[in-house]
Amino acid sequence: MLEIVGYVILGLILVMVPGFLLSIVLYPRRENLDSWSRAAASLGLGAMLAALVGYVVSIPGLSSLSLESFTIATSLLCIVLIIMAYLRGGFAVLRGYKGRLLRGQQKGETAEEPQARPPEEAKSL
Repeated sequence: MLEIVGYVILGLILVMVPGFLLSIVLYPRRENLDSWSRAAASLGLGAMLAALVGYVVSIPGLSSLSLESFTIATSLLCIVLIIMAYLRGGFAVLRGYKGRLLRGQQKGETAEEPQARPPEEAKSL
């Protein structure tokens, strides 16, 4: 039973991490996607990347498709995506999420998005 739970957790990591990194590469600013949209995009992009990595790894002559070869190929893909995200300046997204999490822990509640001011208040400033 514990082995099955481990495989499920590893599977979620192998799908979500590359998907999240690709979403940072494609949408490097926090304003492009909110946190729920980024999570949904990460899941979809991660499933697409997992299928692509599985297809490439299972090509005859390269290697046989196993958890070990799939994990190594996904790790190499993550390294490439980290480099691309760094070059595009996408790590500001991570700093923004870290700041929101820390503010929520300090206040004892989750951090909320700032509310937009009505047009009449914005003109007086």
